[in-house]
Amino acid sequence: MSAISLLSFFWYEIKAQQETIEKKDTAEKLATEAELFKLRHQLQPHFLFNSLNSINALIGIRPEEARQMVQKLSDFLRGTLKKEDQASTTLKEEIQYLQWYLDIEKVRFRHRLSTEIDCSEESLNTQLPPLLLQPVVENAIKFGLYDTIGDITIRIKSWTADDMLFISVDNPFDPELQHSTKGTGFGLSSIQRRLFLLFGRADLLSTQTHDTTFTTLIKVPQSQ
Repeated sequence: MSAISLLSFFWYEIKAQQETIEKKDTAEKLATEAELFKLRHQLQPHFLFNSLNSINALIGIRPEEARQMVQKLSDFLRGTLKKEDQASTTLKEEIQYLQWYLDIEKVRFRHRLSTEIDCSEESLNTQLPPLLLQPVVENAIKFGLYDTIGDITIRIKSWTADDMLFISVDNPFDPELQHSTKGTGFGLSSIQRRLFLLFGRADLLSTQTHDTTFTTLIKVPQSQ
């Protein structure tokens, strides 16, 4: 009887510990999901306000472009709503979503902004968190256009190696202004935090400067 009582005690202790661990894991998962949700939604209002201000400015002087921008913004926001519940998306879908964003920005900045997108064929079917690239490209446009005079080209390139998706975003900058070397902005820090929460690694986003080019490199692990 003593042995049975002792075994019962240990069984209930182990079960209680397992339940405690499960509750802790569930709480941590919910906290992570809440933070990811917050990070994703902090970025949208900033872009939306800029777009609406630009539309307002265009209505009086270039009404046709204002109409086009409203339509493109509608497509962009519709794509955002469709991606809200997705855990991941293909790079091909993400590039299409990114193109809607770039179409809006090209209406805003006209001839000053051009883009080059070079994605390897094998990288297009890889998986990545949805809505990942837009804030990175927004950061590139911000530093590229505000820190330079004249026209700029944003270059986006993707490739795969060793079960990893690599995406680089290049933008020009003026070293004398030093804005690009002084900080990466909220957009990049939030993406870095999001990648850490999803993959548990702090080395998935890096930046570097070379001459007059600022490069952001993103790495997305691919499941085996």
